[in-house]
Amino acid sequence: MNRLLIISLIFLVYSLESCDTNRVFEKNTKIKDYVWMHDQKITFEVEITDTATLYNIYINVRHTGSYPMQNLWVKIETIFPTGKALSQELSLPLAEKTGKWLGDGLGDIWDRSIMIQENAYFDETGLYTFNIEQNTRRTQLWGVMDIGLRIEKAATDALIQDVR
Repeated sequence: MNRLLIISLIFLVYSLESCDTNRVFEKNTKIKDYVWMHDQKITFEVEITDTATLYNIYINVRHTGSYPMQNLWVKIETIFPTGKALSQELSLPLAEKTGKWLGDGLGDIWDRSIMIQENAYFDETGLYTFNIEQNTRRTQLWGVMDIGLRIEKAATDALIQDVR
């Protein structure tokens, strides 16, 4: 009986891991006390080995229902393997104008994965660094629980767009 249980658990774990075959990278970072300080950078390092593949890039946001705004302004800096850096400022929508939260919610916690670039093309192999900062006018942004980065393979018939 114990042997059957162990084999079933191994099969279950293997099945769950193989479900998301398009994911290249995904990591979420917890924000201490749910207060994202203005000078706090969240850093993700991603090793890209395939320059022939197109990718979709997402920012994951987990927040409480007491988050004070409809959107989240962020500054994202991408540092290429050569050291070149590019930055962009984005507004990530978290709620409708009516105040209804977007994404998946359970109780007072909301999760949203927002595509920030579709069909991105990495033209260099190597280590890419993504730095994400909150870019609101507040020094302390309350209600943000986690910030994450997800990179997945795009559909194979997509058109190429340079990550720059």
